[in-house]
Amino acid sequence: MKNLKTETMQKIFFTLLTVFLLSACGGQKSVVKKYYMIEQPGAKIEPSEKTGEAIDAWCEVSEVELYPAFEGRKIVFRDASHQIRYFGNHEWAVRPAKVLTPVIKDYLSAHKIFTRVSTRFWERSPDYQLNTTIFNLEVGNAEGKKDIFEAHLKLRFELIDTQTDTIAVWHTADRQSVLEDRNLNQLAATISKMFHEELENFATKTKEVLVKPKNN
Repeated sequence: MKNLKTETMQKIFFTLLTVFLLSACGGQKSVVKKYYMIEQPGAKIEPSEKTGEAIDAWCEVSEVELYPAFEGRKIVFRDASHQIRYFGNHEWAVRPAKVLTPVIKDYLSAHKIFTRVSTRFWERSPDYQLNTTIFNLEVGNAEGKKDIFEAHLKLRFELIDTQTDTIAVWHTADRQSVLEDRNLNQLAATISKMFHEELENFATKTKEVLVKPKNN
């Protein structure tokens, strides 16, 4: 009789334990990790009617270099002047360098900045090499406003003349842009927009410096 009572109590215990565990699991919400893309804005890739004649030279686009804190897929949040943290469940879908390098190549090709643009040449040495450095690619709070996000992008383009090993054209930018709300999808869109605007500025400057006016 005692064994029967013990077995009954054990069954009740395991039944209650199972119900508790199932209830606990059912009450937990699964965390979905979200990924964000730095993309080419549709209008930016299409060459305008003012593209003009390409520079008669070959340009090699080196892989974009990011400072170590920003080179991975983790999205950086700037807490203070020398303090950052990373979002746990929000990441870039691809490392920024892997996205931005072909973006630069496609833009320079589509807008006919040079006669040939590639990330690597095999048959001959390029006339120019484009090096891109990103110092900051992050989001933080707008100054004095803890409830408002602000995107920050700081970069430099350097076009190297491979014949003389000198900088033929360079362009730097340090951009901040307040986001409409605390939304990382807006961060990705804003970073994309700022990067392409500065790439366009660099391309325009390159044409102004390197295109030689024709003699009448």
